[in-house]
Amino acid sequence: MSAFWRAATRPTMRSKIAAHVHPIRWLSVSPCAQLKQVPDSAWLASSDDPQSDAPADVVLRGTDEVRFGRKYIGMVVPPQYIGDSIEKRIADVSRHSMRHDYLRLADALRSTAQITPHGKGKGQQARRQRREDRERLESTPSSRMLAEAVESAPRPLPGERVHEVVPGKRPAPESLVRPGVRLKPHVVEYGPGEAATYLAAYAPGAYGAIFNVFSELHNRLPDFQPTSMLDFGTGPGTALWAAQDVWMDSIERFVGIDSSEAMINCAEQILDELPKNKRPASTELLRYLAPEQPNTHADLVVSAFALSELPSDALRKTTVETLWQNTKDTLVLIDRGTPNASRIISEARDLLLGLSSQASGDSPTVEIGELRVPTAVHTVAPFPNELGDPSNETPVWMHFSQRVQRPTFTMRTKHSLSNIEDVHYSYVVMRRGPRPAYPQAVPSAKVDLDKARAHPDLYLPLGSPRKPLEQLVSEAFHWPRIIAPPIKRKGHVVADVCTPDGQIQRWTFTKTHDKQAYRDARKASWGDLFPHQPKATALRSYVKPLEALSPEAKQKLNRKQRRSMMEFDE
Repeated sequence: MSAFWRAATRPTMRSKIAAHVHPIRWLSVSPCAQLKQVPDSAWLASSDDPQSDAPADVVLRGTDEVRFGRKYIGMVVPPQYIGDSIEKRIADVSRHSMRHDYLRLADALRSTAQITPHGKGKGQQARRQRREDRERLESTPSSRMLAEAVESAPRPLPGERVHEVVPGKRPAPESLVRPGVRLKPHVVEYGPGEAATYLAAYAPGAYGAIFNVFSELHNRLPDFQPTSMLDFGTGPGTALWAAQDVWMDSIERFVGIDSSEAMINCAEQILDELPKNKRPASTELLRYLAPEQPNTHADLVVSAFALSELPSDALRKTTVETLWQNTKDTLVLIDRGTPNASRIISEARDLLLGLSSQASGDSPTVEIGELRVPTAVHTVAPFPNELGDPSNETPVWMHFSQRVQRPTFTMRTKHSLSNIEDVHYSYVVMRRGPRPAYPQAVPSAKVDLDKARAHPDLYLPLGSPRKPLEQLVSEAFHWPRIIAPPIKRKGHVVADVCTPDGQIQRWTFTKTHDKQAYRDARKASWGDLFPHQPKATALRSYVKPLEALSPEAKQKLNRKQRRSMMEFDE
């Protein structure tokens, strides 16, 4: 083959990029109606012999419990009417100024993402710094002398490219606007330009994460149909778009809170352009939320990607208390998937649990608006208990991921060659009332296989009746949740789960132990509720200091094992 022919047939860079870009499409109807719905008949058992009546050969293609606890919904595509409204808002904005504002917003988000709580750092530089600090402490007679030595060390000049590594924390990232300058945690005030840039760059991703949480809430609580909604940090109204799509336009009264006047104007313009069935009958947009403000009580109270923007923990505590005072039924808190944002969500949950325990001793109910609601509270998701966050003091944090399709204007603003984006987020869903008890098993008689095959919506292939929806709803409150992508190997699956007794355990499912549990584990995803019991359980120990090993055990470790062992200070 000649060199000319080889060069002509070689794929170009443009064709390589096009191969990795998904075709952009808009949803003409609600995304909730576009979710793939598999009929019950397609979930029937498959075995080596489909006509065999032997119970041992039957393995279902997915049990009702596994399908009910599934959190994965696939890639979310924003509705077309939202994309058209956003394009209209950003049509008159200069691309150069929008790109500059995007870099400023990205710097602000990256600067707060670098804040790592104690014990969460697991990078190579952070581990090396902790090891060096420990060696200095062992060789220095006094910690005071070490502090004086560190204080007298030469400091970098302004603008010098030096990685400032804090023990247990990641190095500060460089600025995108001013390369070479290390970022300090800061936030950006949203003006007209920043509001338009947020619409183009971040609104579709925020919509995807909120839509995932609302879809899970809708599936877990089928009797919950909110008619009023309070959104703190509403921005352009992203949470309202997702709520109307999930609950099929049930929101009749909406109250949005945002401190930015430009964001409120943007939300008003988009609300006016929404389809008539998507527009709430009553809409009110405010800049502040007072503790005793009237007409702000709602069935569904949401705060999405707003708590981490507040300047202090004290202000976050006051905000969460005010939001809970306005909650008639359910409170949803969503934030970014960073370690610090996960800590904020976890502390907000602990605060609500503490307020509930204090108020329950005084009175079992409290008056909110014109209703008497219970003071007790329980966690709907993601924790299957009312205990503390088991990821505290470990290098992991409770967060999840949702894939979103980027519109063309988002790709243009971010200078991205791919139209898919994985949005990481942390969240918690709190509801008034005690946690539902685990229902007692009711014995039921089996039917013959012919009748079961004739009525697959009522009976399993082996003749057992299917569980009613009410029973699945109650049982799901006591199922463990998969907190990381399962590790799928030949013949077995390993999954890290958060158990109802408040522990993070590593569960192993093997094909020889339980074929049904093994098959369901291979189909499980990150964030799913998993009802099966494993063959082996082990307490997930993330802290493995080398000092805890004996000299003989250290000699048996190879270089890869030594590098993989995490050295965290207690």
